[in-house]
Amino acid sequence: MVLGRCVLISALAAACARTHPERNAAAAAIASADTARPWRKPGDRIDSILPMPEYLRRFRQDLMEPVRLTGGAASRDELARGFLAAVSTRDTAAFAKLAVTRSEFAWLVFPDHRYHNPPYQLDPAIFWIQLTAGSATGLHRTLGRYGGTRLSLIGLACDRDTLQTTSRRLRVWSGCRLRYRAGDTVETRALFGSVVERDGRLKILSFANGL
Repeated sequence: MVLGRCVLISALAAACARTHPERNAAAAAIASADTARPWRKPGDRIDSILPMPEYLRRFRQDLMEPVRLTGGAASRDELARGFLAAVSTRDTAAFAKLAVTRSEFAWLVFPDHRYHNPPYQLDPAIFWIQLTAGSATGLHRTLGRYGGTRLSLIGLACDRDTLQTTSRRLRVWSGCRLRYRAGDTVETRALFGSVVERDGRLKILSFANGL
């Protein structure tokens, strides 16, 4: 299990299995996207300030380097439809396929993110924990509100985010607002956070939302 992240997810799963099935499903979806072992082990020295190559080395420890993003979708609309279908059926395996994995984040996303470079440098492990915590909360809210409800996409609008990325290899889309039919009503909401695109594949970086 991954230190920090999996402690958080395990705690969520244990508590929610008893009282909140939808939150348990959210925790399971995030946990299933990451099967890596800890990047920090008992006895390791904990440094407050390290050079970015060392942060990356520690974060990537025991992870296989991916060649490309796998799963996800070929377009933003397809990604949104897949997300709504997963919510409708509470399909945690589908959520995992739509989300960026830890390995993909380590090699294909973070190195081209603004937080990789000065003056914004951030330990990727801290950034990843923030993303996964926001995703667990966001999925819990989404499933609590819409889980089991038939949802169908009407339209999707996203903003190209040129602030989060420093490379042409990685595209980031944020502020995505889905217009969808939920039962007999039509709603427009931001149901997930940023979307990343690389080599023609798109995946959700975070399921955080404002619900």
